[in-house]
Amino acid sequence: MLNFLLFKVIFVGAVMEPVWQHILRLSIWIGVLGFMRIFSLLSRDRLDNLTTIAFVSMKKYYKITAFLSTILFSNIVWYMGTLYFFPASIAFLTLEFLPVVLDTLQVLIRYLTHLMDQWRDNGFESRRLINYYTELSADVLILGCTLLQYLQLMWMHGISFGFVDIVLFLNVRSVLKNLYSKIVMYRDRWKAMAYVRDQYVDATPEELANYNDDCAICRERMKTAKKLACGHLFHL
Repeated sequence: MLNFLLFKVIFVGAVMEPVWQHILRLSIWIGVLGFMRIFSLLSRDRLDNLTTIAFVSMKKYYKITAFLSTILFSNIVWYMGTLYFFPASIAFLTLEFLPVVLDTLQVLIRYLTHLMDQWRDNGFESRRLINYYTELSADVLILGCTLLQYLQLMWMHGISFGFVDIVLFLNVRSVLKNLYSKIVMYRDRWKAMAYVRDQYVDATPEELANYNDDCAICRERMKTAKKLACGHLFHL
């Protein structure tokens, strides 16, 4: 949180109008958003922890889901205040607001799919696929917002080849590198999945009924599966 605030305050102070009262109010506004984002990330870590425990009461999941919904609503209300307090900085603050909402939505969807998996007798087999594409979409959109914000700061500050410009350039380079890495990873995964789909046949309902077991990889019930040459069945 301290690193986040220091980074934002330095850049806001270097690029925005040199009015300390305005910079202070803007930094507080951004700091509250960062604080809510930390709660979203903590909730994600909490879910990862709960999934490793043998038995967890549904009340805990409901409580955290309600908490995330409250954070999401608070983010939207906080952003609406931007229109009143910082109308001149609406573009910059929108790019600051969107990553927080995307992070919160991503974690909230993970909790909702987990709850659906708990509610259904045979589980929710599409949960992993939904979570994968939700996380991928959120990561790409957040990186896109970050890239646009850095480019906006460069445009506002002007190119003068000073310290701020060098740091902004390095950050733009880092974001582009991360975006490229995400795209390459998705491409490779899509190729691997396409190969598996084409290479192995789908298990029939009779084979699934006779097998009547969990997937040995993800340890969840199989309503659909791929059949290997040795006869073993696994989730795609």
